[in-house]
Formats: sequence, structure tokens, C-alpha cells
Amino acid sequence: MDYSDFINDRKTFDAVLRNLEVIGEAAKNISDQVKSSNDNINWKGMAGMRDKLIHGYFGVDPEIVWETIKNRLPEIETQIKDILKDMENS
Repeated sequence: MDYSDFINDRKTFDAVLRNLEVIGEAAKNISDQVKSSNDNINWKGMAGMRDKLIHGYFGVDPEIVWETIKNRLPEIETQIKDILKDMENS
């Protein structure tokens, strides 16, 4: 899916927004210990994006959403999987 398809597919766009909201809410509920042990992850940024999406501050910029899911989310996914793996092995 390219950017044009993404912004023109309202169902997909809305589903992505909802999932980013869930990710941001989860980031708010991560323990301080886990956050401080993994300070390379932008926990506040995830929570902040959630707040912007939920409260509709200044509308939603589709380009920022696209950049997030294409460039930032894959890296965050890898980092979270590593954290979970470490927790399972502890």
C-alpha cells in the first residue's frame, strides 16, 4: 500500500489511527522501571501521539501517521519484542 492508497482508504486509515491510540495508551501504562531500563524508546512520544489522536488537537496529519507506521513503528515493534523476550527469560 502506498501513501495515496492509505489516505484514500478511510477504513484502513481509521483502523491505523485506532491502533496507534491503543499503542499510546499502552505506553502510558508501562512501569517506570521498564521505561527507565529502555530509555531508548520514546515512550512520551507514543503517549503524546495518542493524546493528539484521541483529543483531535489541530486535526490529524496523514503524513505524520504514514511516516510513523512506515518508519518508526517497525523499529518500535522490534524493540518491544526484545523487551518481552528479556522479560520472559528473567
